[in-house]
Amino acid sequence: MNIHGRECTLTVSRDGEFIPLPYSEETVRQTSKGYGLPGVIGRRMKECRIETGKMIQGCFVTRLEYLCTAPLFLLLFYQNEKFDLYADRVHEKIIYKNLNIKSFELRGDNKEAFKMRIDVEGLEDSYTENWPLNIPNLDWTRSRTYYFDGHNVIADSKVLPLVYRFELSGKYDERAAYKVKLYFPLSEEQNPVKHKIDKLSIVIDVKDGVSIDLYDLEPDSGLCDINCADTVLCNQSFSVDLIVFNIRNQKERLEVLI
Repeated sequence: MNIHGRECTLTVSRDGEFIPLPYSEETVRQTSKGYGLPGVIGRRMKECRIETGKMIQGCFVTRLEYLCTAPLFLLLFYQNEKFDLYADRVHEKIIYKNLNIKSFELRGDNKEAFKMRIDVEGLEDSYTENWPLNIPNLDWTRSRTYYFDGHNVIADSKVLPLVYRFELSGKYDERAAYKVKLYFPLSEEQNPVKHKIDKLSIVIDVKDGVSIDLYDLEPDSGLCDINCADTVLCNQSFSVDLIVFNIRNQKERLEVLI
């Protein structure tokens, strides 16, 4: 991201490993929490706010590239573990300590780069601090970007004709909950399913053998269609029981269960 012609950086740190991100947006900030006291009519006591503490919240959006894809999914795998966020905004360099993942969304539009949004929140022991002098600039190194191909989505061993968009989301409250929404043109070959899908595979990159497998998909919504001049566009939402991130190539074998 560039501000006033200078490049800002955003880096995730966990267990001593630094992961610079090719991010396009971040809203992580430290804000105050508390409660308000109403004013008293007829007196000079105006409405005021009592601050009881600080909290950190916000999100960041990054595209999937060769160097950051696996670390991002490992971050979701270790979602109960704390991590730090190093933000260089040109006018300030700040570290957000002991953050936790609140939710995430991975989305893809046909022929566009995969984008992942991660919502973060602070815990009771979260705080901010300035960069130490012994930490240099954490520059991001450009690598190959992964693009979504809507013809590389497989449901129960059947290649779907076209998924022009998908949204995979997860929320971490008392328990994890995952959903995926598929967008596709309505046709004789591709119709909304009313039954369970045992396995849905989305190819992230053919060359590097990167993909995600979704298991035990249950339809949980009706259809939303838009009448167009030449086709009808639909979307359908499913609840997901298990997500598996895979890398399978000659140099690497990785499987991450989320």
